[in-house]
Amino acid sequence: MQDLRLQGTWRSDARRTAREIDAWNDIPAQRKSKLKKLFGKLQLRFTRTLCHTTLNGSTWARRYKVVAKDRVSLAILIVDQTERDPMISHIHFEGTRFWIKIGNGKLREFFRRVA
Repeated sequence: MQDLRLQGTWRSDARRTAREIDAWNDIPAQRKSKLKKLFGKLQLRFTRTLCHTTLNGSTWARRYKVVAKDRVSLAILIVDQTERDPMISHIHFEGTRFWIKIGNGKLREFFRRVA
């Protein structure tokens, strides 16, 4: 199964993710500041079968396949040869952006299409 919405290059959206972090009242201000500095650096490039991840000048590729999709989201199964178990990631689309849950699942990281 394929989904053309995902294919292309995406970059972590630091501003939109920062708004998400700011909305949480149970995170201390100092921790929010540190968290927000982590975003905006990750780039993902999806082809039909590979996800190329670039962070701090290093790039690696992992196989993926779309296992389910609906009008606003899709689920992909990521296969990393260095890990034994595949990982499922749920991607939610909002216009020209998508978001995924991060950490303990309370926060979302947003990505915007760059190509």
